[in-house]
Parts: sequence; structure tokens; C-alpha cells
Amino acid sequence: MTSGEINLELDVHVQAGGTKYVIDFKSGFGSNEKGNTNRLLLVASIYRNLEREDYRCVMFVRQKEAENNHYLLTLKKSGLWEVSCGHEAYEGIRKLSGFDIQAWVRKHVDWRNDLSGETLQELESRQLTQYLRW
Repeated sequence: MTSGEINLELDVHVQAGGTKYVIDFKSGFGSNEKGNTNRLLLVASIYRNLEREDYRCVMFVRQKEAENNHYLLTLKKSGLWEVSCGHEAYEGIRKLSGFDIQAWVRKHVDWRNDLSGETLQELESRQLTQYLRW
């Protein structure tokens, strides 16, 4: 189904325990997210109003809640999205999937040592090293 420029087929759809979920994964909410926030509110409204379908819209955000801006709070307060951040997001993924991806990442990924020195320097020069925290 499409609605204007929104293609609902591109969303992650999961059914667990008899419940249908639409899941959105975000690294975080930084500056200038108003357009994305409005699109996410529209998407959740569409799912809420689909006949014969009962979806729960869930958003998992990698960053801790305090590291995000007010647009995340807008989504959280909307009543349309169930938003989890940081460790709570990973716990929500574990509950839905049965796989502890946070433990797996901690065991197998060490971004600072896995990336080349050149790449790490580039991230540092652009102040993007927050994306290395998982």
C-alpha cells in the first residue's frame, strides 16, 4: 500500500505472539528531524486506521533518550509510537526476536579497533564518534 510518497511495504512488519508490529529502527534524533517526525506520525496514523488490522508501532532508537532532541519526545508523547531508547531498545529487540543483539555486538564488535586508522580519524575530525557506541 502506498500513501502519497509513503510506501508501507518498506516498513518492517513482524508478528509475534499473535500481535502485529510495525518496527522502525533509528540511530538517533539529531537536528532538523521535523519532516521525518511528521512522516513517522503519518505512518503510525495510517496503521492505526487500517480496517481489520491491529498493528503496534514500535520504534527502537540506539541512542539513550537524553542524547536525542525534542522530535523524539514528540513521537513518544504522540501515543502512536511505542519508543524505546538505548539499553531499553536492545531489550525490546531481544524480547521480540529472542536474540540478544546487544550482547552479540559487545562480544564481536570493537569499532575503534575494527576500523582503519584513517576511517577513525575521519570520524573524529567530523565529530561522528558517537556512532561507534552501541
